[in-house]
Amino acid sequence: MKPIGHVDDITRFSVTGWAADQDNPDRNVKVVIILNGRECARVLADGHRGGLEELRPGSTGKYGFLYYFNPPLSPFTRNEVQIKVERTEHVLSRGHAIIEAARADAPAETNRPAAPILLSTSGRSGSTVTMGILAEHPQIVVADKRPFEVEMLCYYSYALRTLAAAGDHRSSLRPDRITAAENRFKIGFNPYTSPGFRRNFNNPELFDRFFFGALPKNLAHAFRETILDYYSAVAEDTGKHTPLYFAEKSLPEREVRLGSRFLFSNVKEVVLFRDLRDSLCSVISRTGANFDQTLDALASSGMRYLEIKANHGRDTHFLKYEDLIQQPSETLSRLYQFLGLHPMTHLDPSNMTGLFKGHGSSRNPAESIGRWQRDLSREQLEKCRPFARFLDAFGYEPLPGPEPHPVLLPGAEPESAPAEAAALAPQD
Repeated sequence: MKPIGHVDDITRFSVTGWAADQDNPDRNVKVVIILNGRECARVLADGHRGGLEELRPGSTGKYGFLYYFNPPLSPFTRNEVQIKVERTEHVLSRGHAIIEAARADAPAETNRPAAPILLSTSGRSGSTVTMGILAEHPQIVVADKRPFEVEMLCYYSYALRTLAAAGDHRSSLRPDRITAAENRFKIGFNPYTSPGFRRNFNNPELFDRFFFGALPKNLAHAFRETILDYYSAVAEDTGKHTPLYFAEKSLPEREVRLGSRFLFSNVKEVVLFRDLRDSLCSVISRTGANFDQTLDALASSGMRYLEIKANHGRDTHFLKYEDLIQQPSETLSRLYQFLGLHPMTHLDPSNMTGLFKGHGSSRNPAESIGRWQRDLSREQLEKCRPFARFLDAFGYEPLPGPEPHPVLLPGAEPESAPAEAAALAPQD
């Protein structure tokens, strides 16, 4: 046997890579997972791996393997992992790793951003282009590469909402089943915040003080520090040593917007919007999605935009996709002014084609505007009636037919709602 192979990754959760026998490329070999000096598992390397069909004459390309540790390796212990080919002492390339234990005394990061930029937007509204522009600024940290899908704010906003919610028997873990194998990756609402545990207090007001005060405050502090540590690492990795912001995009959902303000009282929200009819055309062209389902989803987004417009405060800036494409210099200048940043000098905002290419569904940015007039039939336009109030409120060409009658915006709240949410943010 003449073993060959490579390990792609070793984590607390899994091992992945490929392995083969150069002398017998038509036969699959097994790899041995060795954990802390003891054999943990044997895995057949028979998954397809692109690029390995030409490894040797007779190669099949089916040499990949994937193994999940069950349970995952503890973050509280140091672990040593080796990957060998069965019946040999051959350790695969990159097949040896030390996974250090987590440290509670990790050094403080110095290149921390001070505040988040939340880009609230619906699908196919230019969010990738906008995030690409923000990522170019030396004082804005953006994680991941296009299409910039890292959403730490969204994740921890929902996590905080879940962990600080009142527990119940239906959606919480049972206290006596928390360590059960089937609940290893389930959290749910905190069972100890259910009314039954409140009655265990001689003075129930002390329970309320913890549940409504200490619990969300402490969770918010931990989650905020976690998010900032992550973006500190991103800042160091991308060579941005004096960041002021980190930026993320998210759907314009109420829970994310208010949760972000609870975690960060200094959030800057940029609401990116586009003619929903053009978004509709773009989604269908790009993904082949069903017209009616896409229409319903965008109509829902339109209602969220209307709610934001009815309740926004000074921490919110509205960014029109069409302005970004047609008047980039002026539009970006207003955006940077809102953020309190100096406009960039090394990015030519008039050249949107490079940012647009690869993710757009039109031939160029200019053709992405007003495409609904070419792409949608009369029957489809008539179905777009749910967009009417959005189009009117945001200054777009109306649909043919009667003007919409003014009504109370759904979910409309007092002007101070976002400010009230921000006021809840715990102060350290």
